[in-house]
Amino acid sequence: ASQMARRLHGWVIPVRVALRCRPLVPKELAEGCQMCLQDLTPPSSPQVVLGKDKPFTYDYVFDPSTEQEEVFNSCVVPLVRGVFKGYNATVLAYGQTGSGKTYSMGGAYTADQENDPTVGVIPRVIKLLFQEMREKTEWQFSLKVSYLEVEAIHSFFCSFVCL
Repeated sequence: ASQMARRLHGWVIPVRVALRCRPLVPKELAEGCQMCLQDLTPPSSPQVVLGKDKPFTYDYVFDPSTEQEEVFNSCVVPLVRGVFKGYNATVLAYGQTGSGKTYSMGGAYTADQENDPTVGVIPRVIKLLFQEMREKTEWQFSLKVSYLEVEAIHSFFCSFVCL
């Protein structure tokens, strides 16, 4: 996949962007709603078309039928493995209310869902982190993990755009 780069104060910061489209929920189907995105995951490029003529290209595009494990393996596992090579990693879910952020990240996870295929990113990251740590018996670890959910993020992004 192509890699987009952003510049901030002279530093190149590699950012990969994934688009995940959730399926319509029963209420939306009952109201006659239709998917507004077309051409999800064409073989030649990770691009979507909004409406009929507004194409957007990402590093990864996942259609509504994509399983949690595929999203995790494609986008997040390389980040976790990079942590063990000395890199920092961040996974950010962004979207409007009801777009599937909590589902994708696994914010509603409970212990009895451990092997459930709907388990999201956060529980999978924790499991992989500790699995990798157990395999590296000659290493010593100091692990710090943060989880932050922000409701009003407009002013946060405006501070970067308005620079």
